[in-house]
Amino acid sequence: MGFNSTWRGWIQECLRSSSFSVLMNGSPSGYFTPTRGLRQGDPLSPLLFVLCTEGFAALLRKAIAVNKLGGIKVAPRAPRISHLFFADDSYLFLRGSLHECENLIEVLNEYEELSGQRVNLEKSAVCFSGNIALPDQEFLAAILGVGAVGVHDKYLGLPTLIARSKMETFRYLEEKLLERLQGWKQKTLSWAAKETLIKSIALALPLHVMSCFKLPLSLCRLLDKHVARFWWGAEEGQPKIRWKSWRNMCRSKHEGGMGFRRFEHFNQALLAKIGWRILQEPDSLLARVYKGKYFPNGSFLLATARSRLSWGWQSILYGRQLLEAGLRWQIWNGQSASLLHSNWIPQFQLDPPRYNP
Repeated sequence: MGFNSTWRGWIQECLRSSSFSVLMNGSPSGYFTPTRGLRQGDPLSPLLFVLCTEGFAALLRKAIAVNKLGGIKVAPRAPRISHLFFADDSYLFLRGSLHECENLIEVLNEYEELSGQRVNLEKSAVCFSGNIALPDQEFLAAILGVGAVGVHDKYLGLPTLIARSKMETFRYLEEKLLERLQGWKQKTLSWAAKETLIKSIALALPLHVMSCFKLPLSLCRLLDKHVARFWWGAEEGQPKIRWKSWRNMCRSKHEGGMGFRRFEHFNQALLAKIGWRILQEPDSLLARVYKGKYFPNGSFLLATARSRLSWGWQSILYGRQLLEAGLRWQIWNGQSASLLHSNWIPQFQLDPPRYNP
């Protein structure tokens, strides 16, 4: 990748000179020197992982250039996607054919020889489109040497498949919250401690999921209910007096509340951030994919909801409702904003012109 021998020597020295110590019965047991692989937790490891993935990306781009791999396009006017990287995780896209599966194995073998790393097939899985017959899916999965993604599997903390019942898909969030709250109920906590736990942990548990998908309203209300019961000290079958409604408890402290967040509103605010990113970064991969799929000839703010939309896009449109309420156009040359339909006068809505005979 163009690094000279001096720089490579520095990196190798950093890797060889590190040592570790473990606690045995609460006491250090001496130091030992690791001899294999990049170590997680080392400050240098994330940078080295990025360098390795850059080499892997170069091999994938080379394979695409010679038509060994094709990637996928979600729509004719959407960009082609061949791979997505997140830290040391990789998401690869290819056509469901024997030819491309064999070419992918060839690329992976070449990467293993060049980098010294090996793909962990036990932690890998393949997800197929619904257009591929089940026998073909089993055959291609056997060629790749990995298992198929299950309905309830997760990737990076998110469900890999969104089922028809959204409540069942995201039910695990309620289970995680109840497990955490049950552990706290066994301790004697002050009001200040409860406030800290709710704001820093309970409300943050589904944060990653709420940043990507709209949660069912019934699930949001269930999560609010469990947090409220924990706050007031209620147990199953032993209700406690709630001196204030949870809606008022979620007001700011200046308005007489505790500053808690309702999951429904928190979810919509996080999804509105995705819409804002699409507006502010139209050249990003996310914006180009959604534009090519759902509004190829228009703008994000004018995109209409249609049937058979993905749950991800429906979630973004849900966040757009909140985004539109606070958006105002800044008028320059007038080519982008509409005189009648765009919000360009604060706190004022223009009526369409009327003809008076």
